[in-house]
Amino acid sequence: MKYLLPTACACIAIIGFTAKPPDEPELRLVFTGDIRGYLSPCGCSKPQIGGVLRMAGVVRALKKQPNTVYADLGNWTMAAGRQDELKADALAEVFRSLDPDALNIGALDAKLGRDLLIALNESTNSRFISSNFAVGYENRIVMRDGALLTTIIGLMPDSEAERYGALRKTSRQAMASSNADILLFAGSFDEAKALIDETSYAGLVIFSQSGDPTNAPIQYKMATLVSPGDKGRFVGYIERKNGKWTNLRTISLGPEHFDDEDAHMAYHAYLERVSSEKLLEAIPRTNELGYVGSDACTSCHTDAHAIWIETKHANALETLEKTGNDRDPECVGCHVVGLNAISGFRSRTLTPSKADVGCESCHGPGDRHLSMPYEPYGKAGEASCLPCHNADHSPGFDFKTYWEKIKH
Repeated sequence: MKYLLPTACACIAIIGFTAKPPDEPELRLVFTGDIRGYLSPCGCSKPQIGGVLRMAGVVRALKKQPNTVYADLGNWTMAAGRQDELKADALAEVFRSLDPDALNIGALDAKLGRDLLIALNESTNSRFISSNFAVGYENRIVMRDGALLTTIIGLMPDSEAERYGALRKTSRQAMASSNADILLFAGSFDEAKALIDETSYAGLVIFSQSGDPTNAPIQYKMATLVSPGDKGRFVGYIERKNGKWTNLRTISLGPEHFDDEDAHMAYHAYLERVSSEKLLEAIPRTNELGYVGSDACTSCHTDAHAIWIETKHANALETLEKTGNDRDPECVGCHVVGLNAISGFRSRTLTPSKADVGCESCHGPGDRHLSMPYEPYGKAGEASCLPCHNADHSPGFDFKTYWEKIKH
């Protein structure tokens, strides 16, 4: 018997190690969505949250847990032009590296055009799903170790699928022929509730929501609803235990999260394309405003210039040069003088006195003031700051506090 006891103990230890813990969820879902073109956090107040580099790192870490599914709700960009097409290409590279189980198509994705969506789907290893928009698969059956883990269906509002000319079937028809326990619905909360009313859906619904994510699961009839918020600032995580969706977490993508290496490469390849395609040079400009540059102000306003030169405004463009965003039209406007005017900033080489946040960024174009110096001229105030110091770029902006740093 003395030889059998160690063997018996060893068997017990093995069984204890391999058995599923009693509170282990049968399914973990990681979800993102409504990035809407916010590939990187942008602003001068700290800490900034968001960005696909951090998002990818968090998603990759969460996916290491057993029985984990990853899905994105859609609406990658604002679909407003060439720059958003480049963003979509970059996001496709990021998603391909993350190997998602399902990528839903939102109305903003549909706006990019069917041909581009087909190409993006190929770039993501055919992970697109939509039951009512005719690109990608209608749903996704997720298997793990040869067993069914979950089924996911993707939808946008039928009106949006019709608008872009690719309605595959109505949402009601799609739901009637599906037994999916996860619905990616790129529509509002009210639209999601209306769909639940119409179909008696009883699973988990990920829906679109502007602003912050849901901080707790919302129960509506037999369905559970959650949202990741918008602009790529959060990653959502929820578990299913004993058939119930629980333990919702919305992970804020602050600076404590490391950048993902693959996403970093995709993002900087995107910035190189923005620069090489000269998108900054292509922005529309008006000839109604006459900017003269900060150097023209120095001879008369020596005291104000001496204060300005010591502020962060005087080195605003350098912050973009350090990150590679100095040819990005979406960033440069708040770091230079008069980007949208023919007389405004072109490059540090061509228009050096219009680089950085200069006098005319706040006071307005100075050509008339030069010719009529005693006439009233743009008095700066809080309204001068708000176009750039808005909620997205400067959360918590307080004019009185910031003014003390640049007062002159």
